[in-house]
Amino acid sequence: MRIVVMPPFDREFFGGRDRLELDAPTLFALVGKLDAEAPGFAEIAELRAAFAIDGVFTPDWTRPTAEAAEVILLPRVSGG
Repeated sequence: MRIVVMPPFDREFFGGRDRLELDAPTLFALVGKLDAEAPGFAEIAELRAAFAIDGVFTPDWTRPTAEAAEVILLPRVSGG
């Protein structure tokens, strides 16, 4: 599946790459694969990262991704 990496993660962890091709059965497994590509990513992912699977935001890291065409990795937004 295509992984779209949004700023600042593209520069901070992936050497400016904003597109990756990885396969993983769940978001949790995907975080592990992203960490293998960019050591240290998993340490910050829970606090700083959010994911959208085929355009739908999901906070559930156990959600299957095997059939997904695209996962977008974006910074978590907070506010009131």
